[in-house]
Amino acid sequence: MIRAEPAPFDLPRAPLWARPSGNLREISEAEALFFAGAALAALDSVAKSEPPWAGAWRARLALKSAAAVAANLLNRREDEAALRDAVALAKPGQDFGPAGRVYAAYRALGGPGDPFRPEKLAAVAADLQAPFDPGRAGELVAALEQAVGRGRPAPIVAAAAAEAATKIRADAEPLALWVADVVLARALGWPVAVPLLAGELFVRRSAGEGRRPHPGEPGWGRLLALAYARAAFAALDVAHDLSRRAEKLADAAPKLRAKGKGRALTKLLGDDAVAAAAPIAGLSDRARRRLFDRLVALGAARELTGRATFRLYGL
Repeated sequence: MIRAEPAPFDLPRAPLWARPSGNLREISEAEALFFAGAALAALDSVAKSEPPWAGAWRARLALKSAAAVAANLLNRREDEAALRDAVALAKPGQDFGPAGRVYAAYRALGGPGDPFRPEKLAAVAADLQAPFDPGRAGELVAALEQAVGRGRPAPIVAAAAAEAATKIRADAEPLALWVADVVLARALGWPVAVPLLAGELFVRRSAGEGRRPHPGEPGWGRLLALAYARAAFAALDVAHDLSRRAEKLADAAPKLRAKGKGRALTKLLGDDAVAAAAPIAGLSDRARRRLFDRLVALGAARELTGRATFRLYGL
């Protein structure tokens, strides 16, 4: 059985002085870039490692980003719970629906394959309701590669990548935020991209900042840097939480009798949510449900829906 160990390193703690606070209007672009650099540096060791819970970490951040894009840019009413249901409860080959496809796009951001391939960009653009024809997708790939190749600081490169997407198609801001995360990861040397920007980009509205700048507009670089500063710290908080939960899962493992428990634990570590009805090799339907209920009773997993049926479990 694969034991659910925590990360093989001490997770970093970001200093309080590196967190932007107070009146955000008074923070200059240079100061915003400083905060982003400090926060991303703190996140760097986590993003470059592959702890057992990395899959759940990226999926949870993807869910947050997808919900923010769906609500703020696509006028969708689905919240995180609805997006989670759309993907986790879908049958093989079933369409996720418009909002579910947004979550699928953000899950793909941290998934296998080269995100700079025109075919993948075109597929993601369609999921984000801004379809590109293959030729324009190739044009965007060339612009992204050019932005990364200049060797500028990662947040500046990410801002330029978002602008490149909206120059090709003005209504492609959902895709622009997606490619910003991809390019940021490439500029920082992260092996896999981490969904960050969209989850915090829209929070500023509650701080009395007025109209939000869009890619290419004055103030865009400053806004993006502040969003990345907050997002990196939020991602660190999620990493610390999942690391603790993974330890509880490891402690509970010897108390489980089911023969297929290793595969079930691996699924919990690898995704945001696991459907109780989803097949797991070595576990019957009844054994699978009893295993998940036992993990909840031991405090090693959570039931995420509060429902009596169509239940989902996660760390």
